[in-house]
Amino acid sequence: MGRQPNSTDEATKAPRALFVGRTTLDVLYRLDRLPEEDTKVFARSLQAAPGGPALNAAVTHSLLGGKAMLVSAVGRGPWAGVVRAELHRHGIELLDLAAETAYETPLCTALINAENGSRTVVNPPISEVCLRRLTGSWAAEIPTAWGHVPAVVLSDGFLLHETLPLLAACQAAGAALCLDSGSWKSGIADLAGLLTVAVCSERFSVPGHPHTPEDTLAWFAGRGVPSAAVTRGARSIVGNHCGRRFEIEIAPVDAVDTLGAGDVLHGAFCHHFARHGEFEPALRWAAEIATLKCRTHGVEAWVSRLPNT
Repeated sequence: MGRQPNSTDEATKAPRALFVGRTTLDVLYRLDRLPEEDTKVFARSLQAAPGGPALNAAVTHSLLGGKAMLVSAVGRGPWAGVVRAELHRHGIELLDLAAETAYETPLCTALINAENGSRTVVNPPISEVCLRRLTGSWAAEIPTAWGHVPAVVLSDGFLLHETLPLLAACQAAGAALCLDSGSWKSGIADLAGLLTVAVCSERFSVPGHPHTPEDTLAWFAGRGVPSAAVTRGARSIVGNHCGRRFEIEIAPVDAVDTLGAGDVLHGAFCHHFARHGEFEPALRWAAEIATLKCRTHGVEAWVSRLPNT
C-alpha cells in the first residue's frame, strides 16, 4: 500500500513527486464552434505548448511549490527542444526513455469550442520505436542528486511496459503509487495490485466489465486498492476510501478551457497528498484547483487566481 506521505521531511520542505507517463506537444485551436466536415475556418486563437497527462501534472505540482521529476519519452524531432525548455523553466528534471533513439515527441491537435470550453483531441499514430525499459532499481535509474524515493509517484497509464519495474521498486520502498487514467491501457491490470490511489475519468472502462463509476470503484477495491475515485467532468466526483463511499460536488463554472483540467487535478492531488497523506481532503482541494483552471486558458494561468498569490 505504501507509506503515508506525510513525514516531517515532506511536510516541512517542498513536497517531492515523481511523474511517469506521456509527453506531447499540443497545438490548441480555439474556435467559435467546431467546424462541420469538409469546411475551412479561422481559429479565434492558436497556442502551442508541451502537454501530456504526466507532464501537465508535473508542471502543476511545480507551480504549487513542489519538486518534480518526469519519466517520459521526449527523444528528438522538431518539438523536443520546446518540451525540454518548458521542463527547464519549471525546474522539472527529466529521465528520457527515448534518449539515443529515433523517437520524436508527438504533435497533438486540440480543437477547443469557445461556446462551452469542450475539447476534441487528435493524436498522431502510435510510435513503433522501441524505448528503454527501466530496471527495478531506483539507485541505478535516478540521478543521485535527486535523492531518495519520493513520497508520491504518479503514473498516467502510458509507458507501463517500460516503467513498471521502477514503479514496483518505488512502491516497495514505501512510495504511495497513484494512477491517473482517462481510459483503459495495457498494463493497468498488472499495476493495480501495487496502487495506493486510483483517480480515473468516467471514460475509464475495464475490458469485460460493466462501465459505471460504481463498477470501476468496485474493480479497484477488489484488487486491494484502498482509495479510488472517478471524475465526471462538471458532475460530482465519486470516491471510495477503505470501503467508505463519498462524493465531491463540483462548483458551477462558465468554462473557457477544459483541456488539461484532469491533469491539473492530478498534479494538485499529488502535491497535497505528498504533504498530508489524506485521500479525500487532497481530492477535494485538487477539484477546486481544477475548477479554477477551467476558468482560464492553458494549464498554468490559474496560478494568478490562487488566494494569497
